[in-house]
Amino acid sequence: MTLWPLSGLRVRAGSIELRPPTDDDLPALAALVPVEAGHDPTLPISGVSTPEEIAGQAVLRQVWRSRAELAPTQWRICLAAYVDGVLVGQQDLKADDFPRRRIVETSSWLGEEHRRQGHGKAMRALALHLAFEGLGAVSVESESAEGNDAALGVTRSLGYSPCGDTYELHDGVVTHMLWSRLTRERWALHKQGYGLAPVEVEGVDGCRRLLGLPPTDPEPANNGKRTIVRQGAPAPA
Repeated sequence: MTLWPLSGLRVRAGSIELRPPTDDDLPALAALVPVEAGHDPTLPISGVSTPEEIAGQAVLRQVWRSRAELAPTQWRICLAAYVDGVLVGQQDLKADDFPRRRIVETSSWLGEEHRRQGHGKAMRALALHLAFEGLGAVSVESESAEGNDAALGVTRSLGYSPCGDTYELHDGVVTHMLWSRLTRERWALHKQGYGLAPVEVEGVDGCRRLLGLPPTDPEPANNGKRTIVRQGAPAPA
């Protein structure tokens, strides 16, 4: 049994593949990330000054943090996206208390030269397959800034429903963020229209163990409804 089964995870359909980046992949990933992709403000950035350097270092630190802090109670899986073997962007999945809540949140970015080619939709569709089919999620959520028509268009095309909004502070500016949710049932109805080749997943059983999940999963029972588990309360059946 490998000590880090996440390294063997592969999700592919036709010419597009998602896989965790190795350290050898990170320089290319850092060089590709656009400045406007943004980054987690809790990441400690140091020794760099230009927007491009900050964005690049943030990618490195995010991947390293995701590896070091991954646990069943909270995790982030960073996946590099390749089309015909060419690196085009990054697709992430993250969750809190996933063994009980079964809710995943996704985020992604594309290199500037790889936009408007359908890659963003294909990346998200593969992430949905991994979340629902591979990990047994009951719903997947996505957050996009108001006015980010490309991301919101992908979200609508995949069958998500609006589920709320928030106002968040990004680089000193208050941004209106729109939330959308896709339940397992709606995904089952819409996935045939995603235009993907047959999806292949490798290495997911080892990842399930890493995330505190059994090798095989019974059908989730809460129909994608958000479950609030208070500290000290029993987990939902």
